[in-house]
Amino acid sequence: MQRRPLFLTARPWRAALEALLVGALVWIGLLLLHRQSGPFNLFLGLILLSGPICILVFTLRLQLFKGSWWRQVLIELVLAGLLSYILSGMVQVAMIFILRDIKLPPHEGNINNSTLILAVTLLLDMGIFVALRLGIRVWLFWDRLRRQQLIWALTHAHVLLVAIGGGLVIALVELIAFVSSRSIYVILPTTVGMLVLGSIALLVVVPPSALFSYLVMRRTTDRVKMLASATSALRVGNYAIRVPVVGEDEVAQLQSNFNAMAADLERAMRDLKAERDTVAGLLQSRRELVANVSHELRTPVATIRGYLETTLTHWDDAATPPLRQDVQVMENEVIRLQALVDDLFALARSEVGRLTLRCMPTDVGELARRVVAVRAPLAWRASKIEVIADTPPIGPCALVDPERLEQVLQNLLHNGVRHTSPGGIVAVAVTGEPGAVVLHVRDTGEGIAPEDLSHIWERFYQANNARAHIGGGSGLGLSLVKEWIEAMQGTVAVESVPGEGSCFTLRLPANPE
Repeated sequence: MQRRPLFLTARPWRAALEALLVGALVWIGLLLLHRQSGPFNLFLGLILLSGPICILVFTLRLQLFKGSWWRQVLIELVLAGLLSYILSGMVQVAMIFILRDIKLPPHEGNINNSTLILAVTLLLDMGIFVALRLGIRVWLFWDRLRRQQLIWALTHAHVLLVAIGGGLVIALVELIAFVSSRSIYVILPTTVGMLVLGSIALLVVVPPSALFSYLVMRRTTDRVKMLASATSALRVGNYAIRVPVVGEDEVAQLQSNFNAMAADLERAMRDLKAERDTVAGLLQSRRELVANVSHELRTPVATIRGYLETTLTHWDDAATPPLRQDVQVMENEVIRLQALVDDLFALARSEVGRLTLRCMPTDVGELARRVVAVRAPLAWRASKIEVIADTPPIGPCALVDPERLEQVLQNLLHNGVRHTSPGGIVAVAVTGEPGAVVLHVRDTGEGIAPEDLSHIWERFYQANNARAHIGGGSGLGLSLVKEWIEAMQGTVAVESVPGEGSCFTLRLPANPE
């Protein structure tokens, strides 16, 4: 638990209450001494001890206000004036009782004397407050300066040594004065006098001490500043930075160690960069290999599929049904293999930076109707799934690459048909919004589990139901959908309820014209 600072943190009402409480304790102590010291000594103690002590507590506890300097001065003077007036009034009341105690009527010259004493105590308390608050602000400025610069830290050490010596001298003088007079009322005047002398001594000592510290430490502080600048440069990536080694002291050792560390770091970064370039080259070679292999695979797969389609078209009715079924299975597997090769080829082209987009104004509704017209008969014949399009007759137009958008729609329709049971529906809808064209692909399939929704856009990720589904894909389709749509400055989202179906939403940039 962090402790709250003791000084300069109290609100005005709390600081005044604490000051009055301390003053009351002083009064009680003086009243206890009243029988031994007499009324006059009691009155003198009230003037010389209670007021200054209360002002001291109030000054040290009162918080620092924010705002312009004249506003701070005005607030502090008003608060100090009110407290000083209260203390002076208390002293005047005490004077009346003391005069009555020594059987002097509190009127005529005595009243004039009490008014004069009231003014004197008021001015004394205000003077003490102003001097202390000014000293506090000077100390705060000096403390900030010594913490930020080494040369002033050394000067502070010199001044502190002088202050400690002065404090010891003041304490010794007060002890001698107290022993000689046998009275506590000589302590405050002696302390004030010694503080004045000590302040004068500090004013005489500080300038030569600061000059001495500057002359002695200038060379060391310059080397430290140079080292600090070098570390800042090293932090931002300038690994070739070095500092000259001057001298043989601890700073010189630090400079030497910094140069060695910088050299090691520069060498390590150079080796790391070389390794990174090597790894990047290997990854680039692997991507190009995948792109080339996938491109070469497309031709034999397309050839095999063509021969299988021709064979099935001119199939002799006299052939045995099992053989026809085997050929049909072969055709389905070749179609699936061709889709995987196309996805792999598109992915490889995207990774090697060869996937170019040719965005142009495109009628998204017409494109969706064309893709659905091609996909719908195959889906009905193979799975008894109805694929429909709900689009306006004309438009809306989006600024997209029509070839990539057609591939995106093909992937989404393929997924929808693959995850929908016979008798289900896969629907494509196109609507327009201000600045965007929205494309919805809905299905009545098995849906996507909530724990899989955040991962379906990752490459090669497959949900459990997708892996269990017969004819599951490679996990590339949706990742390519997301990459292509975002490359065309669009966005993609999905909503799904397990057992009820999914809805993929594509927002494409509308044609500005």
